[in-house]
Amino acid sequence: MAADSILIVDDEFGLAEMLRDMLRDHGYEVVLAINGRLAFEVLGEQNVDLVLTDLMMPVMDGEELATAMRTSEQYRDTPIIMMTSLPTAVPQQRELFDAILRKPFSPEQLLRTIRGCLDINPDAGPDPAGSSPAGVA
Repeated sequence: MAADSILIVDDEFGLAEMLRDMLRDHGYEVVLAINGRLAFEVLGEQNVDLVLTDLMMPVMDGEELATAMRTSEQYRDTPIIMMTSLPTAVPQQRELFDAILRKPFSPEQLLRTIRGCLDINPDAGPDPAGSSPAGVA
């Protein structure tokens, strides 16, 4: 079985590289993009199972990327996790994302959230029925 592929979208390249290295260590295939426009191009070029995006970026931000993906027949069902340092997210943003991670977050929180969005047992234990990863802090 092929490894799940994750697209990390963040203009903070050091953070994106750190996340890439950690996720690769956990068996994920990872590709990087520095803004939403480039991320949308990547989506057109390769199969991606999940998008992990920062909210605030130049050119095309995370909300604009998520909106474009949700209105696209091809990408509307791809899970999107938003990373943000903002204390609250506006309700319309929340609807676009499968989960929200508040920076700073731990590697365990990130992995648990990714597994939940990919329907992989998030805690290596029973998956609680009916739980939704949306709003994960």
